[in-house]
Order: sequence, then C-alpha cells, then structure tokens
Amino acid sequence: MAWYRLAAQAWSFRSDSQREVLIRQIAAQLGELQGRWLHLRVTTRPYPVHLWAESFDHNALGRMPDVAGALGWDGFLEGEQRHLMGLSMSDKEVFLGIEVSGRSTLDRWVERAAPVLGKVAPAAVRAEIAALSSEVAHLDALVAGTGLDAVPASSDDIAWLMHRSCALGLPAPRTLNVVPGGSHRWETEDLAAFTDGVEMHQEPYAPTVQVVGRLRAQTVSRNVAVLSLGLMEGLRIPEVDDPWMQHSDRLPFPVEWSARIYVRKAEEVAGELQRQMGKVRSQIRHYTHDHDLDPPMSLARQADRVLEVEDELTSGLTQLNTRLYGWWRIAVSGKDEAEAVSRAQQVLDVYRPKVQVEHPEAQYRYAREFIPGEPLASTAYRRRGSVTWAASAVPAATASVGDRRGIMIGETCTATRRPVAWDPWLAQEVRRASGLTAVVGGLGSGKSFLTGLITYKTLRAGARWTLLDPSGPLAQLTRLPELAPFSRHINLLRADPGILNPYRVVAEPRPEHFADEEDPERSWRRERSLAAATRRRLVLDVLTGLLPFDVARIPHTRIVLLRAVREVGGSPDRHPGQVIDVLRRHARDGEDHAGVVADFLSERRELPQAALLFPDTSRDDPWQADRDYRLTVLTMQGMTLPRPGSPREEWTDAEALAVELLNLASWLTQRTIYDADRNLRKGVALDETHFLSQVPTGKVLIDRLARDSRKFNVRALFASQLAGDLLRVSGFASLVNAVFVGRTDDEEAQRDALRLLKVPTGVGYEQMLGTLSPRPRNDDRPDDTPRQFIFADGHGGVEKIRIDLEAPHLEHVREALDTNPDANRISVSGVPVVTQKAVHAPDEPAPSRPVVLGRPVAPAFDLGIDLGDDIEGDDEYDDLDDPDGVLGTGPNGLTSARNGDRPHLRHDEDFDLLGDIDPGDDVDEPAVVDDTHTSAGGRVPAAGEARR
Repeated sequence: MAWYRLAAQAWSFRSDSQREVLIRQIAAQLGELQGRWLHLRVTTRPYPVHLWAESFDHNALGRMPDVAGALGWDGFLEGEQRHLMGLSMSDKEVFLGIEVSGRSTLDRWVERAAPVLGKVAPAAVRAEIAALSSEVAHLDALVAGTGLDAVPASSDDIAWLMHRSCALGLPAPRTLNVVPGGSHRWETEDLAAFTDGVEMHQEPYAPTVQVVGRLRAQTVSRNVAVLSLGLMEGLRIPEVDDPWMQHSDRLPFPVEWSARIYVRKAEEVAGELQRQMGKVRSQIRHYTHDHDLDPPMSLARQADRVLEVEDELTSGLTQLNTRLYGWWRIAVSGKDEAEAVSRAQQVLDVYRPKVQVEHPEAQYRYAREFIPGEPLASTAYRRRGSVTWAASAVPAATASVGDRRGIMIGETCTATRRPVAWDPWLAQEVRRASGLTAVVGGLGSGKSFLTGLITYKTLRAGARWTLLDPSGPLAQLTRLPELAPFSRHINLLRADPGILNPYRVVAEPRPEHFADEEDPERSWRRERSLAAATRRRLVLDVLTGLLPFDVARIPHTRIVLLRAVREVGGSPDRHPGQVIDVLRRHARDGEDHAGVVADFLSERRELPQAALLFPDTSRDDPWQADRDYRLTVLTMQGMTLPRPGSPREEWTDAEALAVELLNLASWLTQRTIYDADRNLRKGVALDETHFLSQVPTGKVLIDRLARDSRKFNVRALFASQLAGDLLRVSGFASLVNAVFVGRTDDEEAQRDALRLLKVPTGVGYEQMLGTLSPRPRNDDRPDDTPRQFIFADGHGGVEKIRIDLEAPHLEHVREALDTNPDANRISVSGVPVVTQKAVHAPDEPAPSRPVVLGRPVAPAFDLGIDLGDDIEGDDEYDDLDDPDGVLGTGPNGLTSARNGDRPHLRHDEDFDLLGDIDPGDDVDEPAVVDDTHTSAGGRVPAAGEARR
C-alpha cells in the first residue's frame, strides 16, 4: 500500500458550482484507481500549541520592553498557550492508502530466495522493486492533481497514523518519535513500538472495546465504540446537504473514520448489471404472465436504476461513473463505557434521519480494522455506489483560515472548530500583497472590540499603531499599565491650533523611500509633485465643505476657490488662512464673488473647531516628539457627524465641519506611516470611514493607503457600517486583502459585504450575515458574548469565526475594550466608582468640563459639584474649558465665571452658528460689548476678525 496525506479542502462560502467541480475532480481521480483497494483513514491531531508559540515568539520582532508590575511578554505568551490548551481543539488529518500491486506466488518465492538469487541473478531480485517504483510514481502523479491534492506520507505521518490506529481512542502523545535511529525506512520489527504498549479487551457482546495503554509512564484506559455506516437516503450534495462525512465534525469530541473501498472494473460491473436486470425481469414476468398482476412499483424503479447505471457506464464518462463498494466505520471513545455509548448515540443523532448508523457486535475485530494492513472484520454493511457518491463525502473538507504564526484572534464556529491565528504582515512581507483590511458591521457588531484586540496583541509583538477613533473607546488602550509608557492619546478637538492644517497632514516624500527605484531622483520629484497636488486638492475640498451648501454648489464658487488655492501653491509650509487672504485680494481687484466666499470662510474660521485648520507657530508641534511612541490614539469626542446616508444638503454647519475634520484627521493618521522606517511593522486603523468615501480626497486617501501598504509594511484597517461605502472607492474590492464582516441586517448591505468577501451572491449566504452573533429575544442580561465575523484571510480562506478575548490573563484588556454602557459603574451621587488608580498616557489631557457653545454656562457651584476643578483659581480653565477664547474674562465687558456671574458669547457672534440652539430656548440676552474698548491686553477683536 502506498500512503498519502490529503490536503484540506475549503467547503464553506463556496458556490454550488465550485463545490460540484471539487466533487467531480475527486471522483475522476478515484475512477482512475479501478481494480485497486483503498484504505481511507481520518484522524485528528491536537492543535500544536507549542509549535505556534515558538513561531509566534520568533516572529515577534522589536517587541516593547516589559513594564514593572504589568503583564510582561513571558506572562502574555504563557497565558496564550494555557488558554489554547484548555480549548481542546484539533486539526483533521486525512490519509489514503492505495494498493500498489497484488503480489503473486512467484514474487513471494523470489523474496524468500533473494539471498541466493541475489548472487546468481541479481536482476530478477530487483525486477519487482523496479516495477513497483514505476507504478508508485504513476500513483503519485494521479492523486497529486486538483481534488485530492495528496502528497506522499512522510515517516512522521506514518508514525502518527500507526499510533492513532493501534492506540485507538487513547489521548494523543505530546511528543512522538519519528523513525527509530533517524532512518527513513520502517522495518517489520519496528511495528512493535506501536503494538507492545497497547492492549485491547472486549467482554462478550459488550457495546465497546477497552483499550489500555501506557502514556508518559502512566496506564491509561479508554472505551471505544465502533459504528458502521448503514442505509442512506438520496442526499442532495451540495445543493441542500453537506458532505456526509463532514457531519461528524460538528460533534464536540474527536471522531475516527476508517473506510475500506474497492474500485470496481467496468467489466465486473457490466456482468453484475446483466444478472440484476435478469432478476428484475424474471420477477416482473412472474407477476404479469404467471399471475396476471401488476408488478410493484419498486421493481419498476429497480429496473430503471439498472438501465440508468448501464447507460452511465456506456456513455463514455467511465471515470465519473465507475462503481465501487466499501465499508465505512466510525470510532468514538470515552473514559468509561457509559461515556463511549453516549457519544455513539450522539453520532447516530447527528446523521438521522437521512443516514442510518449501525452499532454492531464484535467490537474488537471492528476496532482492528482501523490499523493499516489489518484484514476486513466483516462483510456486513457493505455499501455500493459510484465514485461520485463516494467523492461527495469530501473527507478532507475542513475550516481552514488564517496562518500558524500570527496572533490568536478566535476560533472557527462552523462544522469544524479550530483556532484562528492571523499575522497582519504576512501578506506584505511574504506574499507581496497589500495590507488593506475592511472591518464591516452594523452597530454593536464588535468592530471596535476586534480592532482593539488586533491592536493590543500586535503591539505586544512589536508593531506600531496609529488609531483614529472619533468616539474614543479605543483610547482606553493607552491607559493599560503595559502600554501606557509607550502610548499617547490626543484629542484633536482640544489639540493645538493648526494640527489639522490641510497642508501639513500630507507627508512630504523622503528621498530614501525611493532608493530601490530605477531612477530614484525622478521618482522622488514626481512624488513631491503628486504630494503638492494632493495638498491643493485637499485644501479645495476642505474649504468647499466649510461653505454653506447653497454657496458651495454655485459653479463660480469652485472657480474662485481653485484660483486662490493654485496661487497659494502646495508647499507644506502653507495654511488655509493664506487662501482667504488671496480671496480678499481678488475681491479688491474686482472679483466680487471671491469676497463673498472669503466672508463665509472668515465666519467659519471663528468656529472653535475650525481653529484646528489654522496653525499657531507659537506652540510646540505635538508630532515632533523625542519619545518612541508605539501607540497613538487620535480621538474627536464631542464631534457630531451626520447620519450615515443623509444627503449633503441636509447637513448642519457643525456636521459639515465634522466631516472635513474627520477627513483631515485620517490624512494626519496616515502621515505617521511615512515618518517611520519603511521596514517597521506599522498599523493604521480608521473608524467612521464611510464618510471618507463621500469626499474625493477621502477616496484618494484610501487608494493611497492600499497601494503604499505593501511598500511601507502597513496593515490598514478601515471600519465602516456599510460595505457599499467602501466599494464606492474605485478599485477597493480588488486591492483589499483581508475582510471582517460582522452582523449585517440590510439586504443590500449584505450583498455588498459578500462582494468584499469575494463570496458568491444569490446562493443563500446573505441570510447568514443576519444570523451572526445571535442573541435570545427574552434575555435581559448585558450582551457581552463574543462577537462572530466572517473572516476572509486574503489567501483563499473564508470562514465564520468567533472573536476570543476570554483568556484570564487578558481580563483587564477585555474590560478596557468594553464599550457597553452600565449604570452600575457610577454611584448614586454621580461620582464614578474607582476600582483602581487610573493610568494615563503621557500626552493624554486631564478630564475637564464640557463647554456647550451658544448657551450660557452656569458656574460650577450652581451645580453643587466641582467638575474639573474649575473653581477657586483653576489655572487650566482657559485652556481646557475655553481653548479658543469664546468666553472672556476681565474688564472687557464679559464677566468671569470665577466671579460668580454667567459668562456669555460676544454680542455680535451668531448664536446658532453650530445649529445647536432651539428657537424656543430661554437664552439670556448677551452682554453689550464696545468693540472699540481696549484694555491692558489690547483691543477686543471685532466680529469676523481672524484670531491668530
């Protein structure tokens, strides 16, 4: 027998046509094995946790130093291993033994006389070996084709197969010697290494056989129940039913398969068909001629089936219609007889009602069938069919997704349950693919949790991440003790003026990035020109977005803006205020509309958040830090984004500004890619990316990240509620590498998500997206169950997985990423419940009072509590609660909150500029301020005057 190991075959998320092609390919290969006996063995191997840990540790390049008192690298890696070993997961391994050639009596005589004949006629001794070698080479080429995808079994594979067969049902050993003495040839005497340490016992008529063996100097006993496949109804594979051997993969315990198959020759089948047809005709004639009765319909069906098989065999497609017969055995084990019988009953239940599974006697002989080379125990329960029927079992079908060297992100939750490891930089460093990743799902689908898990675990392994999380929950990562010294949290809405200057968020190309080009100088200059053009387009889009919709859609508005932007240029040292100055000059030269546009932009410039676009050279640049930050989280808490899908004309001024700021923040995030060494493993995660697809420069950003991700070794995560928003970006579907799709309910969104996954549409997978992360309707407990995603790893694997962050050593990470609101976390008095001392990232601002623009702000003592320590001479009040000088103090007519009065906005500012005041609100009249009044600090700026 020549033994082969079959490759795993993907079955989930493939179209019926693709599955049918796979079945036909397997059937064609089996049809070529006419006249041969086959032994099919399906076994399991525990997931090699230690091999994954070694590979993961070796792949963790440049990991951060350990922090005293926090979870170190060794503790993290040990915790991951312990958690994996407690999951009891295993990989399916499928072996196929093929009879090479039956040995004749002459061959046996030659073997016995080999010592003598080797001296007299050495060629006669080598003749059989030479003939076998040629036949084995033919079989190697036959089973290596698409379908079985088999490779010759190595000595390690045979050792494992012999152990799992001789020690049927016993726990798998942690280590297993390969070939004794390091040789690559097994001798007959070496088989005792597998048989001497194992004994099988059976009581008469007992439902199980007892297997006793020695494992690590201890005696271990298991009871094994062997079942046999019985009658089977007509299964519709793949249209309705799954491969019938794959049903056992759903069980929570390992199942062993052994099948003895004989592929029949065409002439043998033809003779049998003639005999069967003669029997049927004789029985029909007995009814009609002898008794003048109508024959039963079953005889007519048998006659039709015989004619159908005969037609199949004579139609020319002999490979696909070759007949076979065989015996399929199933073995399950338990710690005692009761557990083994219970598991056997579960096997019977999982195959009902279409397939009958029998529990025969003589368990000892049936258990011996699993050992390669042992004879058939009984001819009972023989099953007949075509090679296509046998191929529809697809024994190697399994859940294969991810890799064996990356971070553990979860486990598959389809028919097969196995861990899922993913290395986000394998595509760029090994497969030369892009690092573009889409994370799609509705509200509560777990996108933020998944992003935080990937970020945390890859940070521990040495990567560097920049996250743009507008809502801010991922900022909790910067407070974890092991990450805090290497992290910073920047709230862009409280950052220095000009941090989102459109001219500076686009990185300036560096000459060293083009050293491997054919003409480095030319490539560098070309990229500089492209960066300058990108800045001009970005400024044009941002300023257009700041204008009211009715003004922005006027064609002449675009013209005057374009002229001003082109005149300012695209150098990184420019800023939007210079564009407004150019518009003013054009207005003085007679271009009236330029003055109108300048007036509107000047008015928008007075908005507090708009100050982020205009630089203040007197302040330090937060990006010019001398520290090695591994994690940077950019947040924009308090920013109001439009409702997804709402038209541009319905956006308020605040919402329009928020979209432009989000676009600029995304560009600022990607700038960090080009400031670091191109070989470092870097990651960028962008949330709310559905708004980027509505802005031209947002689409340019996504396209640029996709194309530069391989060159700069970047994994870019784009999170969005709707896949269609990402598909609107030209070429996104072709450039995307990995995809995570969470629960999606809308039918159109489901179709778009399947397009991202590169999964066939219209075959029923859309409904599956609506069943992810199911939850009982009447369950009132907090929904903290792990979320499910459809994961496409970018290399052909697509499976449903369950995100796993339940390991005990990661409990603090799980709590930090929990975004579910819980009123129990605060006390009745409103003071937060503090369980431990908070750890802040170095650059994270301290909590402060929120300011509601356009409304009078009550002093803190009126509320009865001191929010943010804003009373009694708090020196940070101006910077934290009033960063843009909206509220004034001193003798300028605006009274101070520290003096106990209510501060107001200046009288000539538009109260409803942000659209956050209802006409029915009771707003105090603003204090009257004389614009010409001066003080020791200088003149109070007039309305519309730019603040510098």
